[in-house]
Amino acid sequence: MVIIKDSNFLELAPKIRKTLLHSDFIAIDFEFLGLDSSAISLHDTAEARYRIFRENVVKYRPCQLGLSFFKQTDNLGYKADSYSIPLLQRFGDVDTKVSFSSLRFLLNNKFDLNQVITDGVEFCTRAEIRKFEIALRRGTATSYISKDIQLQIELLKVMLHEKCYRVELEKITNSTIEPMQNPNLKVAQNKPVSLKVPSGFSSVEICMVIHELTKAFPQFVFKFNGQNSTLNVGMLPEKMTETENKNQTLLRCSESFEGISAILDAAMMMRKVIVGHNSLLDAMYLYHYFFAPLPENYNAFKRQFHELFPKIIDTKLIAQSLRIELPGVGDSLEKLGDYFGTEKSNKTVPPELRGYVGPWMNPLDDESENVYHNAGFDSYITGEVFLKLAHTYINRKNNLKNESLEFPRILQYLEAPIQNRLPFQLMDMGCCYLTGEDSKGCRPDVITIVRRDLLPIGEEEYKIQEKVLSSLMATYQFDIEWSKDRRKLLLATNTPGSYAFLCEKFSRNESLSPLDELEAGKKWTFEQRQTSWRSYKDVNLGVVDFIKRRWSRQQVARMEAALGR
Repeated sequence: MVIIKDSNFLELAPKIRKTLLHSDFIAIDFEFLGLDSSAISLHDTAEARYRIFRENVVKYRPCQLGLSFFKQTDNLGYKADSYSIPLLQRFGDVDTKVSFSSLRFLLNNKFDLNQVITDGVEFCTRAEIRKFEIALRRGTATSYISKDIQLQIELLKVMLHEKCYRVELEKITNSTIEPMQNPNLKVAQNKPVSLKVPSGFSSVEICMVIHELTKAFPQFVFKFNGQNSTLNVGMLPEKMTETENKNQTLLRCSESFEGISAILDAAMMMRKVIVGHNSLLDAMYLYHYFFAPLPENYNAFKRQFHELFPKIIDTKLIAQSLRIELPGVGDSLEKLGDYFGTEKSNKTVPPELRGYVGPWMNPLDDESENVYHNAGFDSYITGEVFLKLAHTYINRKNNLKNESLEFPRILQYLEAPIQNRLPFQLMDMGCCYLTGEDSKGCRPDVITIVRRDLLPIGEEEYKIQEKVLSSLMATYQFDIEWSKDRRKLLLATNTPGSYAFLCEKFSRNESLSPLDELEAGKKWTFEQRQTSWRSYKDVNLGVVDFIKRRWSRQQVARMEAALGR
């Protein structure tokens, strides 16, 4: 794995673009500075969950990006290059909040926070880079850097005059706001000029220093040494004009400011396939911090993200579709990665894909980052797991032999059932379908609890039930809501067992009861509840409205039977 930092990004960018150009797909993963899971509820609609995620994305910035580029070889195997990229945006509105629980989690997994702060790679949205480029053309881009660096630029201009030739005292004492320029100012080949500069400049600041000096002295070429502590000055090569020299430094400023966003923008323009694991939040981070602010509306996000990346595949969704074929494996990235790293998985994986995917253009010279929850390593595991899951899925679902498929053929098989579908967690919804209507889930129905005397449920009684259920359910997932008319408790669960347990508990309660039992005039056993916990759901009806309509239909049926129809 290669670690891309602010100090080496401009050097590695051409190689990354080459890798991107020849890759078949890109696996992606983000680490971020927080996640407010307390706001998530089993009662959430897609729109409500999107708003919660959107607030989280805006509140907590990304701190690491993982990119892995996969290429199919001639023997239908694969090679991959992986990059771990600490992220730090230094310019513009860069305030962020940090969740200490999330930060502790990252640090416990060997996350290098110091690397993010000192050497994080720049990134920006399209609007931010356009604004910066306009400032560059107008000559006002120095407003992006600190006053100290602006002063340092002016001092370097004076130092360069002093180094090149002795000037008259009155020329030196003139204001440096409009620096002294002399077209005859030269550097002798046998007497190179070096200027000492403070350390700690970012790549954008270095490029800005060089650009401002080049504007003042276009006959020179400026270059920092390896430690960025000395600025070396040489004469412009004869083959290059002064205008070309200034344009080159301007482009360098733009490239350093855009940072890793330029690579992702190129991936978008090439219409590369994106692969992620449980990637809805990753997709939102990708959109918000590298392209444009997230829209307020959920459906608008689906449409606009799909316009940028028309092909995205989520490995968690494939894993959930293979629960029978891969019993006990689970759908977390860590469990999938560990499973496919064992010989046991060889039964479902073609010979060309067994073991680990080897390096492509980069040697595996740094394995210190190969730990879960490092974005670079997670993106590599995501891509590897995708290939093995996809072949297992396609071969099993289509009764094919355990054979390796060409990548375009893989996409053809996955297009209808998997592509552009991102899983929603803990919601009564199958997935976020970017190109159409979201599929319905298979979670138990919401349990509606009412008083047996049908009176409103008081606030004290609601709080008591909330406290009792929180203690009673312990590790089981559930959420309770108080209806707007204060007459119902709405309980949402995510398993048939917990659904049946709660129904039975309130069936035995003296003052409260499940609404369907009151309306039916009968009780159901725990076993009956466990095997019939899901009713057909009309997308436009709530559970209570559906129950009423169902019983109305049954009454009509009884009347028609009595009339002999």
